[in-house]
Amino acid sequence: MRLTRALVLLALLAACAAHAEAPQRVLIVRSLSRDFGPSHAMMPVFRSELARLAQRPYVTQEASLAAERGGSLDDERSLVEFLRERYRGGDPDLVVVIGAPALRFVEAQRARLFPDAPRLLIGEERVARQARLGPRDHAVVQRVSLPAIRDTILQVRPETRTLAVVVGSSVLEQFWLKEFQREFAPVGERVELLWLTNMPIAEVARRVAALPPRSAVLHFLFAVDGDGVPHATELALRQVSTASSAPVFVVFESQLGEGVVGGRVLDYRKVGVAAAEQAVSMLRGEARVGDGRRHIDTEINAFDARQLERWGIPESRLPPGSEVRYRPPSLWQEHRPLILGVAAVLLAQAALIAGLILQRSRRRRAERAAVDLSGRLLTAHEDERRRLARELHDDLTQRLARLAIDAGQLERAPGAAPAATAMREELVRLSEDVHSMSYRLHPSMLDDLGLAEALKAECDRVARRGALRVEVNADGVPEGLSLDASLCLFRVAQEAMSNAARHGDASAIIVRLAASGEGMQLAVSDNG
Repeated sequence: MRLTRALVLLALLAACAAHAEAPQRVLIVRSLSRDFGPSHAMMPVFRSELARLAQRPYVTQEASLAAERGGSLDDERSLVEFLRERYRGGDPDLVVVIGAPALRFVEAQRARLFPDAPRLLIGEERVARQARLGPRDHAVVQRVSLPAIRDTILQVRPETRTLAVVVGSSVLEQFWLKEFQREFAPVGERVELLWLTNMPIAEVARRVAALPPRSAVLHFLFAVDGDGVPHATELALRQVSTASSAPVFVVFESQLGEGVVGGRVLDYRKVGVAAAEQAVSMLRGEARVGDGRRHIDTEINAFDARQLERWGIPESRLPPGSEVRYRPPSLWQEHRPLILGVAAVLLAQAALIAGLILQRSRRRRAERAAVDLSGRLLTAHEDERRRLARELHDDLTQRLARLAIDAGQLERAPGAAPAATAMREELVRLSEDVHSMSYRLHPSMLDDLGLAEALKAECDRVARRGALRVEVNADGVPEGLSLDASLCLFRVAQEAMSNAARHGDASAIIVRLAASGEGMQLAVSDNG
């Protein structure tokens, strides 16, 4: 008995687990095939959002009426049988209906096709008004404002005098053609309206290529041409935009980037997000709020910057808040790594140069300080030599001269010893040596008579001491020459003549001193 109960319990648990893990089934009924109409931009967003929000496993299956091929009643009956066979084991948990043809089909076949399954209608407001929603049904409704589309074109291109509207030939597209004609009628006096419909795509391309100046093109849908040939949305649009001699405006955001200007467009990605949220709510069994219709605003003003530039449309004409896409990348965006690298190198170089300039400035200040200090040291040294020379000349030399005179008087006294004569002569030589030392320390003649006379006197002294022939020419010395400059020139000449006399084995020395531009030129030459 216990074993039987355990087996029954395990069977019940297994059944519950299997039921809990059974995926929910979502049937998507589309009006057009995958490559036709604006829903091809909505479906990837719908699926990804549904997968993100769903709390239970689910599977999606799609069925298309292929309205772009003009399906017949036989096609619809075949589709009904196909769906009944697929869902023989039970109705889908949710039926998602996209577009007016799909809505008409589902409502016409509801008695035979999933009468108890909840439905989620996705469509434009004009379509949603036709739907008879049951107590478990919902609708995600968006609005296509044809007057706003028209007015945006005329605002962006105010010089427009001819507006060509491209619309396909399917039943759905012809429905919208009547809506366009009704909504665009108020501007018929200002703008000539050309309705390019019920003709092959080649004829449409030829017509838009031959438009007169000041024209614009509005491309809506062109799923089926006048010959009944279906055309994928992007392919038909590319043929029109490539051939057109006027800017092409569109209605759907997904068509941007196909050589069109843009305009007031519908962003069907927003529809996909809203539809996925509503689908998850219905799969959870949440109660309906209100009449079940959820209205969303999907209209935005979006434009292609490349086409604005191509057709000479300034961005100042765009409605406020417009999105401008596909701008050519700026120099920064295109070469950011290279610019950053070059900037880093330039900053490093600038820092290095700034450091070098700072270092040079400091070095120059140090050099100026050193020169200033050297000048002050030389001045102090020369002042000290001048003081010593003055003391030797004014004091010691005078005293030695007085001793020499006294020694001469003793020498003439009766009975003077021979040593007195020797002492007098030694005192005379000592006085001359002290006088010479005083002159070498600082020539007082330089202060008293100037550079030219001091230099001549020095040349005479060198000639007498060394038995040399010394020529001097210092007649071009200006009177306003500073004492420091005079002393510097004198010391240079003095040292040069001393070297020539002592070490050059010279017999003749020539000294030239003359003004040269704003300075002085000193030349000392010898034959040694």
